[in-house]
Amino acid sequence: AKWNKLALNIVMVVFGVLLIVGSLLASVGTTLFPFDQLVGTRAAIAGVAFGAGLALAGMQPVVPATWVRAGLVYCVLDILYEIVAPFWLGGAGISIVSLLISLILGGLLIFLYPNRSELVPRSTMAAPATPARL
Repeated sequence: AKWNKLALNIVMVVFGVLLIVGSLLASVGTTLFPFDQLVGTRAAIAGVAFGAGLALAGMQPVVPATWVRAGLVYCVLDILYEIVAPFWLGGAGISIVSLLISLILGGLLIFLYPNRSELVPRSTMAAPATPARL
């Protein structure tokens, strides 16, 4: 269990660094075709911020479930993108490397997280209030 905890921290930091580097490299493309700026955002900055959050969460003694969930959401979305991209963008949109990395990182996050039941958010809906008796 001790090694799983350390491995989870390492996976989170590596995941964050990969997102930071990938986002910075992608900034070249968004400079040439700044579609993200049409809606007032910068995709490269968002990727760097998200990657930094994952990396910083990985440096904590106990990795918060929320950051692991966020990493898993990224992995699922990337896997779905890689499945849909060939139909949407043709062969130019697919990346086997990205697909494999998302599968590996997502699997490691699930496998290494000590309390997997925390990864599925519980319903926070309160029970309906009972009317007060007079």
